[in-house]
Amino acid sequence: MKVSKSILTVLFGAVVVMSCQPKEEVKTVYTITVDRTAIADVAANNPGVEALVITTDAPYWVLTAPDWVTPDAKQGVGGGKSTIVSLTIASNYKNEATTTYARSGEIKISGGNTSVSIPINQLGHTAVVDPSSSIGGIPSLAEFLDFVNTVNNGEAPIRWMNSKMEVELQTDIDLSSVTEWTPIGNVESSGNGNNASGAKGEVFSSVFNGGGHTIRNFKATKELAAGETWGLFGYISHATIKNLNLEADVTLSATGAADAGVVVGTAYCSTIENVHVTAKVTSTAGASTGARFSVGGIVGFMFSVTESDTVYDSYVKDCEVTATVNMDKGNNTGNGATGVMYGGIVGFATSVKEDTACNHIENCVHNGTMTVCIPRCSGICPTANCGTYIEGCTNNASQMNTFENGRVGQICCNLSVRSHLKDCVNTGDLTTTDSQTTTGALVALMGDDTAYIEGGDRVANTATIIGGNTKYLSLLCANNNKFDHLSDVKLAGKLGVYKADGNHEMYAISPATIMDFIGYINAAYAEKVSNITFVGEATDLPSTGGGIDDLSPVDDTWN
Repeated sequence: MKVSKSILTVLFGAVVVMSCQPKEEVKTVYTITVDRTAIADVAANNPGVEALVITTDAPYWVLTAPDWVTPDAKQGVGGGKSTIVSLTIASNYKNEATTTYARSGEIKISGGNTSVSIPINQLGHTAVVDPSSSIGGIPSLAEFLDFVNTVNNGEAPIRWMNSKMEVELQTDIDLSSVTEWTPIGNVESSGNGNNASGAKGEVFSSVFNGGGHTIRNFKATKELAAGETWGLFGYISHATIKNLNLEADVTLSATGAADAGVVVGTAYCSTIENVHVTAKVTSTAGASTGARFSVGGIVGFMFSVTESDTVYDSYVKDCEVTATVNMDKGNNTGNGATGVMYGGIVGFATSVKEDTACNHIENCVHNGTMTVCIPRCSGICPTANCGTYIEGCTNNASQMNTFENGRVGQICCNLSVRSHLKDCVNTGDLTTTDSQTTTGALVALMGDDTAYIEGGDRVANTATIIGGNTKYLSLLCANNNKFDHLSDVKLAGKLGVYKADGNHEMYAISPATIMDFIGYINAAYAEKVSNITFVGEATDLPSTGGGIDDLSPVDDTWN
């Protein structure tokens, strides 16, 4: 009996244990069917609407799709019912002249512990390149380089024009992959004598609108041959360049008379406006003596003319250059219009002497440093030869110039026939080291009866001017040899004679003595000077006296 009772007890315990084990949950797998196994070859343009019929016995379903596919329902009730879902496909198309790539994805329907995927494929568009068909602008580096080649092949750049018939940049451009630059408007010869209309080759004659975008990594080392002109744009004629930012690093030299600008080599009857340049400009070799080599932060050579009784002026306005400049004369030791020159905005500006056409340099700013050994260097335009108006411009760049017997002014070096300065300002310190170099805070020389300088509301100079030439050293214009008038100028700053040991001999300047330091005044023109005032802080340093009045007249006009 005891044994039997024990067996019953064990059996009963087993039954109890078995009755306490949890039951496994049974998952129901429902079915989903879709009336299509794939959606293929959807059109790129006007793709329309696709449809799916979803049937499932699951309680519900959920649909996901690529971001370029919009379903009219993303979830629904199943229970054996069928649902039609409409799919709106976005266009994969820009315009007839733009290539687009095909794209693929999948539409996934899930519910009831199962899912179904339907692949979807949309076609792209392969453009037929038609130069007479516009794509509205330049959208990429490849298109930009095609634009350059088109201009230089003598074809109209219609493909990249917007509705205003302007070639418009639609994105920033990185030129770091371009190892050798061919300018836009790459002429064989610029005809850069007195009349720049003698260009041979294809020029740029349209409107280039940068759209506020930046061209970066414009880097080049270029030796210019005689008659050559070079820049991002080589030669432009009756053209406009505007709303562009440019970052550049260029090293330039010349074997003959040549012109180079960071933006434009030669601007003939053209306009450059609202262009901003950040650059490093280096030149180690000028041409042989007697061959002009002009370099500009914006334009190398600027020209205006009257054609068929119509006056075509040239303009550079509302532009700004920030540059680190290192230039040497190379083999060209000549002074004057046939030397090496750098202008922060324009290198050389002129028109025909007897013409009425003018070059306008307006509201431009130059920043940075100029460390040079060249005969003419200024922050705005070293040679304002014939018909050049410089108005509302500012130079903030310092200059150290070691050239022997040069003419150096921080706004302009030579102001000549029908040329003038109005309301221009220099804040950049200037040091020239040679005892024969004419040195002026604003201008080195006025050399024609039609040239003049007028001030404005701003103080024309606030910088320190140091020069080795005690005869032609000025807080204004160093050599006022011939001019129409010199008036209404406010001055400040300091003036001193260069000493190699750095202990420069500084002049004592005050409101009472300022006329001694505005530069040489030809006695025959003394009555043409009026209302020059010193508004800076007066010093009590010893003065060495006034200007020089015994210089024979200078004729520096270049025709």
